[in-house]
Amino acid sequence: MKKILLCIFLTYGTAGATEKIDILKMFEHFALASAAVSKCIKPEKADLSSFLANYQMISFLVAKEIKNRKPNFSKSQISSIMKVGSEKTTTAVHAVIEKEGCESPKIQDLIKRFHVQAKWKP
Repeated sequence: MKKILLCIFLTYGTAGATEKIDILKMFEHFALASAAVSKCIKPEKADLSSFLANYQMISFLVAKEIKNRKPNFSKSQISSIMKVGSEKTTTAVHAVIEKEGCESPKIQDLIKRFHVQAKWKP
């Protein structure tokens, strides 16, 4: 799968790379897990609510990070970058599901990640 957010990271600079890549990777991991779960399982309502709250927080922090790197970007541009990245990630995961099914070890790992992310208490 393409590393969409890594490309965003590389596009916007490498100052403080160790700190800055973490939030972008977290966003990517949430997008990957979300895509797998949306096709393969029906999570418990509490897990889904918790996951979505954590995903929203990560999304906010990613938007803030992009704004820090590109202060001239509008909210609309930042939102568009994040949306395109998420859509490409989702498309890639859905392609794996189409080819290998929900029982694929890759997809099962993403579903496990979803449950970890849902239980995460930042």
